[in-house]
Amino acid sequence: MLNGLYQFPEGQIIAFALVFLRLIAFVIAWPVFGSAVVPIPAKVLLGLVFSMVVFPTIGFQNVDMIAINDQIIFMAIRELLIGLFLGFLMRMFFFAVSVAGEIISVTMGLASAQLYNPAMGSSSNVVEQFQVLLATLFFLAINGHHLFIAGIAQSFEIVPIAAVGIKTEGFMGIAQLGQQIILLGLKISAPVLVSIFITNVAMGILGKAVPQINVLITSMPVTILLGFGVLMITTPLFINEMSGLIDIMADNFFRAMKVM
Repeated sequence: MLNGLYQFPEGQIIAFALVFLRLIAFVIAWPVFGSAVVPIPAKVLLGLVFSMVVFPTIGFQNVDMIAINDQIIFMAIRELLIGLFLGFLMRMFFFAVSVAGEIISVTMGLASAQLYNPAMGSSSNVVEQFQVLLATLFFLAINGHHLFIAGIAQSFEIVPIAAVGIKTEGFMGIAQLGQQIILLGLKISAPVLVSIFITNVAMGILGKAVPQINVLITSMPVTILLGFGVLMITTPLFINEMSGLIDIMADNFFRAMKVM
């Protein structure tokens, strides 16, 4: 059975290994399927399946010229970095939702209610978990994972393998992307943030008008109740905003590939 393996040229075997490295790094870094709750063998198997599906469709140039030499380590590191970077860009969508959930939790006074979030692999508050779970369901419902799987397959045409160098222009916009994520998180949390701010101002005026009322204790349940009410009312707006988030992340994803 193994006799057929030796019929493949050395260059094709190395090319498949490089494709596998980029895809396994992408699978580990991308959201939902790359979360901590997914077993590592399942991630490796998923990366191997992607590699077997994508490899025959890649148009290599002089693939037989790829050989084991001193540059093979640098080519492997390059593929790992590209896969991790593209997977990290996909997580930006969920980072913006996490920022919005954190802002809402702190504003409502629920920042101390921490639970383990398997989607992000860390502890987070209940409102953030609700937002991330809703974003995950929406992401899968509109086949967002299909879009980015097609994108990582297209990356082999835009950023070919078997090259040693890597352009750093794709990493130049990370700071701007972080700023964009914070702004998107503020936009998502703006309805709750503004309503609770107005409520706190009203409670402060009420406390001055009626000093017998303990504003510190009275405002806490009012703030939580109002926050959940506004959160339920604005959920359709949140879903509409997520559609725009995916478009922004897809644009950054493909633009980063073109300059790498």
